[in-house]
This record gives sequence, C-alpha cells and structure tokens, in this order.
Amino acid sequence: MELPKKHLSHSQINMFIRCPKQYYYRYIEELVSPPSGMLILGKSGHEAIGYNYGQKIESHKDLKTSEVVDYFAEDFDSRVENEEPVFTDKTPGQLKDSGVSVLKEYQKTKSKLIQPKAVEQEFNIEFENVDYGLKGFIDLVTNDEKVIDHKFSKRTPNQAALDESLQLTAYRAGYEWLFESEPKELGFDYLITKKKPEIRYFETFRTKEDVDEYMELLGQISELIKTGIFYKNTQGWQCSEKFCGYFSKCRPHKTIF
Repeated sequence: MELPKKHLSHSQINMFIRCPKQYYYRYIEELVSPPSGMLILGKSGHEAIGYNYGQKIESHKDLKTSEVVDYFAEDFDSRVENEEPVFTDKTPGQLKDSGVSVLKEYQKTKSKLIQPKAVEQEFNIEFENVDYGLKGFIDLVTNDEKVIDHKFSKRTPNQAALDESLQLTAYRAGYEWLFESEPKELGFDYLITKKKPEIRYFETFRTKEDVDEYMELLGQISELIKTGIFYKNTQGWQCSEKFCGYFSKCRPHKTIF
C-alpha cells in the first residue's frame, strides 16, 4: 500500500481524528468526494479576501467592494461548474447571494481596520524521528503580528470549541517557524451568512504546551498511518450520508437509495 506524501496538514490531522477510514479513502486511495455548496462558498470567499489583502500589502488600500464581490462571484461560478458540489438547503444562486452579502459587510466593517503582512502564508515544518512534517497556509498575518483565520458559517460558533480548535495551534506553530517569534494574538474572523450578515471576531490563545501536545499528536498519527490500520468511526454526526462523501462506499448497508 502506497502512503501519501510525507507531510500532514491540519485538515488531514482533523480528518484522521474524526474517522481514520475517511482519511484512508481521501489520502491513501485518493478518492475525492464532491464538496458541499457551503464548502465552495468558503473557498471562493477565502479567494476573494486574499485577492484584496494580497494587493493591500503594498498598496495599503482596499479594493473597491464591487471588485471583491465580482472576484468572489466569478470564482464561485467556476467552482460550481468544475467541482460539481452538492447543494442541500440552498440553491447555487441563493448561496452565491449570501456570500456576496456577507463579503460586502466584511469589506464595510472589517477589512478597512486591517493592514496585512502576509496572506496565505505557507509553512512546512520538518521534524527529526517523525516521518511526516507539518504543512499549512496561514490565512492572514497582520502588521501588528496577529494570526487570523477566516470562516464562513451559517451560525455563530461556540467560544469554548474555538479555544480547543487544533487549527490555530497548528498556525501558532507555523508562525513561530516562519517568523521566529510568538504571534501577539490568535483569532477567527467569522463571516456569518444569516439573512442579515454578521462579522464576528473571536480571540483565542495557545501556549507552548499546546503546541508541544499538537506535535506529539502529529507523531502519533504518523505512526498510526504506518500500521495501515484505518478503522471506521461510526459514532456521531459525521458518520452519515449528509456529512461524509464516502458513506455509501464505506457503509452501503446503511445507505438509503
């Protein structure tokens, strides 16, 4: 059995924790399941925000809101056509409209307050005695040394869940590797696609001990992958036709045709 490339990302680690069998289908067999409509919205939204901030590093000026939302709309349409996403509760047009609305609110209320230092900053950390490195992309690093991740969501998140999220633990590790210092602040900017869109910022923090625990986890997952044992985690919300694109392949006897 051929193993994947020698790095792990946060999304890979998160998937392995959620369900090793799902990880097997995605990264060992390299089967790509159709994305959800909301995932497409999030990807296109990230591209639009990055498009604005990428040029703002030098210009120190935001693009016109119309340019940002047009970029989003074009990227969204392209992904819908090429990636064949699955839409459930909203049509493609309705989702696109909600993305446009929340981006307009973001440009109006938040982007003007931020001067970016780096956008989609890649890091790739190698370790001794561990088969896999840690690879990732930090959404946004600001001039005042804040690390910010952007999330597009239908609802407001729970602060306690964000405080335990492994994503910003990985980003703190990546920031320290890139800049040889600790970030002054870690946070999530949530773009909430309600009828009246909201932009909510959630600050969180990670200690050196949190990073050490994360690196220990990476090493353990690396060893587990080498065993070739990828069990099914059938407990919880994630094991369903709605939330797992591999459900019908993994548990055909539970699939409703």
